[in-house]
Amino acid sequence: MGNILVISPTTRRFLVFLSACGLAASTLAYIKSFSEDSIDHSMRLALPLLIGVLALEIPIHILESSSSSHRRFYWKEIVRGMPRWVVPSSYLLVLAVIVHGVLFFLQGGSGVPTLHDGQYILNGHGRILKVLTQEEYLTLRRAELRMLASLMMCWYYMPMMYWWFRRNAQRVD
Repeated sequence: MGNILVISPTTRRFLVFLSACGLAASTLAYIKSFSEDSIDHSMRLALPLLIGVLALEIPIHILESSSSSHRRFYWKEIVRGMPRWVVPSSYLLVLAVIVHGVLFFLQGGSGVPTLHDGQYILNGHGRILKVLTQEEYLTLRRAELRMLASLMMCWYYMPMMYWWFRRNAQRVD
């Protein structure tokens, strides 16, 4: 049985708008990670942003059901019919995620900065790896936010490009 999902141009524009909003919110969180403001508010965006990107991915996988299970779907199949600059820019975003992940690991090791019983600690799978000063804690939290925000920017970019440059030919068998 073939694919029966057909996305109208209005729905496609709405999905582009939602993707752009997710990308903008991720970019704003990334920018805020460099400020002295409270980081916790920006970190609370992570779960809604994750749910949003999953909601944007589901119709893509339904529409592209024949090729979305292929392991190279996100590297080759999804970009068919898109401008040539989409792939290099997505590679730059992936590179940014990798760089921020490595920097976060170099700063905090295998631990995550946590507030436990009023004390700033580096938590590694339930164990206290190190007691942190407030400045160390905030520095690690900012690095963590930059890593998560860059990941979300990367995740929202490709659905935005997909819906923006969606091929006109629908796959309806």
